[in-house]
Parts: sequence; structure tokens; C-alpha cells
Amino acid sequence: MASIQDLPDDVLLAVLCLLPINELIWNCQLVCSRWRDILHSPFLWKRKYQEEDADLKMPKTFYIFCHLEKNLIKNPCGEEGLHFWDTATPSNGQWKVKDVFEKDSAKLQAWDFLQRNIYIKDELCTKSQLITLKDEGYWDQLMDDGRPTIVVKDCFNSHYKLCVKLLSEDFQVIREYDSGDKYKYDSEYNDEWRQASHAFHNVPPGIRHIFFQHQGQHFNWQGKSQRMRITKTSVTIGPSCKPFPLPPHPKKN
Repeated sequence: MASIQDLPDDVLLAVLCLLPINELIWNCQLVCSRWRDILHSPFLWKRKYQEEDADLKMPKTFYIFCHLEKNLIKNPCGEEGLHFWDTATPSNGQWKVKDVFEKDSAKLQAWDFLQRNIYIKDELCTKSQLITLKDEGYWDQLMDDGRPTIVVKDCFNSHYKLCVKLLSEDFQVIREYDSGDKYKYDSEYNDEWRQASHAFHNVPPGIRHIFFQHQGQHFNWQGKSQRMRITKTSVTIGPSCKPFPLPPHPKKN
């Protein structure tokens, strides 16, 4: 006799969409790994989000953004060379990938398995990525209604500049951040790792792409060469609303 486990994934997804959100969270994802994978799919939560249920709109938004949260920057530490990055360098400048020095590993120990960084040889160099939110599972209605927080972080050690643009469907700038001279070389840090960060809170509707760009420059200070290095670049999207409690556990009969 056929059972529910014999259903194709698309049919099982349609069945699960009929269940209340509390059943999905508390019970269904515990059935088996296949059910869990389907429940972790953005397609199911997109359907649940679009249901007319004003009381659950904000909790669902919070849960979905938490569930989808990941680093949208590909190859953030240079593990794949310069793959996924668009680079711009002067004739005597160059991006290179190196293993993290042993002395730096201790300083960056909070970042598990960090083994590589990207460094700059000689003059000012630029590196960028364009993120299309639909491709990462963030559909238009979710971004427009949820108005999330977008957080950008980067780790560097010398002369650094950060520029991030939140773009519309036709690549018009909606919001922008430029660090200017905030992270210029400072002898006080003496080649120590520093973190650049910025958060766009409660972003307006219409954001469909994120343009990320950072620059770095090899620096000489009092006869000492300071080689610019960058690693652990990240762009994440999270809920702007305050946490909500999970829906109540279904009562057993």
C-alpha cells in the first residue's frame, strides 16, 4: 500500500503547505531528513508567508529571515582563489591569495577553519561582487514587506575602504554606504587585524541587488612596509523586527 512517503517532493510540499505553521515547526521537520529538507526550502515558506494571516505576519517574517540567513558573499576568504570576484588593479598592483600566517591564526581564532586571506601587492586595488537577492532565496514581497537589516563586515589590516550600494531592479541606488577615510592606515594598530562593519536598518522597499566593493592599498610607514590583507568578508540579511516566541506547541488530544 502506498504511503505519504511515496509522494513526489512537489506533491509532498503542497500537502505540507496545508498544515499550520506550528505543526511544521514543532512536528513535521522531525519526521525524517527528507521532510526536514523540504521544510527548509524557501518555496514552502514563501507560500506560507503569502497566506492571509495578519496575526502571524510578523512572526513568520522574523522566522523566515532567520532561517534564510547566510553569507551572501561567495569565496569570502580566498579559498577558491579570486573566483566570484570582479577585480580592478593598476598596472603595478595585484591581488594574491595566501595562507593565513600562524601568528594571525591565534588572533582570528574565533573564526573556525579560516586558512586563507587575500592580499594586495603594491598600489590601490579594488574587488567587488554583485548579489542578486532572488538568486539567494529572498523574493520581492519578502524584502518589501519585511524591511530587514542588512549587515556588512570585513576584516583587514592596513589601508582599507568599503562601499556598499543597495540597488533597485534597474540598478538605481536606494541606499549607499561609503567608509571614506574611516579605515585609512593608522600606525596605532601596527599591522593588527581590524574589522569594518556597517548595518542598513529597516531598509526601504524595492531592493533587489546588493553591490559590495572594497579597496586596499600596500602602505609604507617610516620605512616599514605594511602589506594590505583582507579576509572573512560577509553580507547577511536578518530580521529588523524584535524576536517573537515560536507558535505554541500543538496540543495533543
